Amino acid sequence: MKLPSKIVLAAVLSTALASTASAASPGVSRTPTVSPDPGTIAVLQDAADRALRDGRNGNKSNIAFLRKNYEIERLIAKLDEGKPVDEAQFDQALQPVHVW
Repeated sequence: MKLPSKIVLAAVLSTALASTASAASPGVSRTPTVSPDPGTIAVLQDAADRALRDGRNGNKSNIAFLRKNYEIERLIAKLDEGKPVDEAQFDQALQPVHVW
């Protein structure tokens, strides 16, 4: 083998080994999840009620508030079923509705 082909082969092998070594095992989440405790569900339910209330109080974009309520209700259902919910989804659910 010539020297350039050995260098290319070494680069390919090191890249392959590095990518498999840094990969997480299947089923391991790298993002923290929210635990399904009653306080968390109460906070989400309050946010869902607030979105519905704000949508009914004269806002022109009622569909945005209904969509927000639906997304929060889906998160509550996931927590009730014991499924994991990412913290990012939880934080997004608590953000106010953005009407453009």
